[in-house]
Amino acid sequence: MVITTAALVAQDTTRPPDSTPAPPPPPPVVAAPPPAPEPTIEQIRYQEGLRTATRGVAQIRDGLNRVARTQQADSLTRRRAARRLGGLCGSARSFIVSGRPKMQATAYTDSLGVLAKRLTVRLDSLSRALPTCEKTAGREPATVTTDLTKKLQAYDDALLAFRNALKPDSTKEVSQQ
Repeated sequence: MVITTAALVAQDTTRPPDSTPAPPPPPPVVAAPPPAPEPTIEQIRYQEGLRTATRGVAQIRDGLNRVARTQQADSLTRRRAARRLGGLCGSARSFIVSGRPKMQATAYTDSLGVLAKRLTVRLDSLSRALPTCEKTAGREPATVTTDLTKKLQAYDDALLAFRNALKPDSTKEVSQQ
């Protein structure tokens, strides 16, 4: 019994050569970018106001889509869609009017402040067109639709620029390393 134990101990101390390649070294550790600063109270209010106003803009889009979908339908259906657009313009205006006072462009600084101001100007322009939409959409849906579509496009461009500026730019972080 002593001989077998000694033989096993001898076998344990000798290792066969390793035929597997060594594992690759771990990738270099890249420092995480610093966390974005917490938004100020004014910036939070601006975002809340924008969220409320965006609900109104969605109603305008719904009305415009209804009118566009009914262009090939009978006159009664087109008239109903145009009247519906007028009603949606009224409810959209209430959302925009309640959200817009919270949107103070001074909440942001530098270029973001300029973009926030541009967004509020576009929203104000859209809001000023809504009373006309309410009154005339049932009679002249083509004119109202054309006007609102232009104003919505300007608003969308300003909103896209503002939201893109809010996002942290990952390409700057990569190029700075």
